[in-house]
Amino acid sequence: MQCYICGGEMKKIKKDVEATWKGRTIIFRGMDAWVCEACGEQAYEPEDVRLMQGLIQGTLKQAEYPEIMNVEEVADLLRVSNQTVYNLVRSGKLPATKIGREWRFSRTQILALVKGEDFFEQAVGLAAREVGGSGISANDTEIIQKHLAEMGQVRG
Repeated sequence: MQCYICGGEMKKIKKDVEATWKGRTIIFRGMDAWVCEACGEQAYEPEDVRLMQGLIQGTLKQAEYPEIMNVEEVADLLRVSNQTVYNLVRSGKLPATKIGREWRFSRTQILALVKGEDFFEQAVGLAAREVGGSGISANDTEIIQKHLAEMGQVRG
């Protein structure tokens, strides 16, 4: 293979490749590289470059999500489309609050949902307390159980 810079002969070798992207450095060990014997230019196979780029991007996407997230951030976290997030909100399967014209989500609640914890049980305990009491009224309990059963959320 000829060097695209100087026209010299390129030799295929195994080497460690250090890549820095957005302040992070990743070292790929034992990568195949074409190195020009004349000028030292390095080239990599396209599939190896895609692999390195994919791994770097995957690492960068593991950034912390804010506690209050928007639709795009939730979709990215759950690895679904924005429309799927809207559909889950509409069906009541994803806890959300509408602020103005936009939906906002609690990262803690989304992660609890992914882990299989039931956010409805937590929300019911907070929202349906007796006035001046510490428990849920019998009427509210009946209404809540009916709605949870309709949503398929009752666990027995």
